[in-house]
Amino acid sequence: MSFIKIKPWISELPEYIPGKTIDEIKKKYKLETVYKMASNENIFGPSPRVYEALKSVLSEINYYPDSYNRDLRGKLEEKTGIKKERFIIGNGTDQIIEMFCDAILEKGKNIVIPDPTFLTYEKSALKNNASIIKIPLKDFRQDVRSIASAVNADTAIIFLTSPHNPTGTIINEKELRFILEKISSDILVVLDEAYIEFIKREDRFNSYELIDSFKNLMVMRTFSKIYGLAGLRIGYAAADERIIKSIEKIVQPFVVNLLAQKAAIASLDDEDYINKSIDIIISEREKLFNFLNDNNIEFIKSYANFILLKTGAGTGKVVEELLQKGFIVRDGGFLGFPEYIRVTVSLPEINEKFIKTFLCIYEKHINKK
Repeated sequence: MSFIKIKPWISELPEYIPGKTIDEIKKKYKLETVYKMASNENIFGPSPRVYEALKSVLSEINYYPDSYNRDLRGKLEEKTGIKKERFIIGNGTDQIIEMFCDAILEKGKNIVIPDPTFLTYEKSALKNNASIIKIPLKDFRQDVRSIASAVNADTAIIFLTSPHNPTGTIINEKELRFILEKISSDILVVLDEAYIEFIKREDRFNSYELIDSFKNLMVMRTFSKIYGLAGLRIGYAAADERIIKSIEKIVQPFVVNLLAQKAAIASLDDEDYINKSIDIIISEREKLFNFLNDNNIEFIKSYANFILLKTGAGTGKVVEELLQKGFIVRDGGFLGFPEYIRVTVSLPEINEKFIKTFLCIYEKHINKK
């Protein structure tokens, strides 16, 4: 019996393995309460204004949304000072990555990425028959000198992330400028700042300010993390207007739904709520650092809302036992760090429960006493 023929190269694409769901773990281990600390979501949830905004537009869901996202573009211009024509909005930054990869890449071109990093960069490039140049991290940080040196005549895009996922380390302005000044201006440099809000203010720089000087820089951000809208799928990027206009020609209409647009606008309007969430998460992150230091547990200092913890050869046992106790964490093997687990910073009370549970399991499997 014959069957539908799928393009052969699709079978060779790397597979994204999603994290386990709360319901899945509840059923498997017969648990009443499960804490998800695996996907870097903001457990505080969105601003209360988001719920009001969603209620107010439910009567409009029979109409198509604004395909150009005019109100959201206007709000982004108001908040950032970047002209609204320089933004592109997508169904999460994953879709935006696909958009410009589809517009730029083809057979014979390549991208340069740190390794490991966010899988969507690689998949979107391979889908367009481009090749991948992977540059290993150096001391858990992106090696900007090696990245710049790896660029060749066929390089079309460089992907950088700050904070980096899964390590949580950052790129500073000097390092970003080094790459931008070192490479040809016809290579797109994408700076993915999905976790930018979790960097302390004194450690941040305004990457938007570099767009005027470097026409080949694109800065991506998302509403999935600090804004708590992961379930609505909406992200955005800013770049030179000529790049945005060219990419928009291949974008399907109505990719961002009405509810996501309205929720994003409401989120941007509630700076007090967002800043309060940021302060608590940063404070809780510091508490986790102190706990890990006090107990001589190795970790990577993170500037994001997650931490990479070293669990060595016993990682699988640690992950399994945490699941049995109702804590979902991310096995580092899926992220390129098989001897680590990635843990999302959660609510204070959940973090406290995690600390106590993790320490018992860690001493049992890793630091046996």
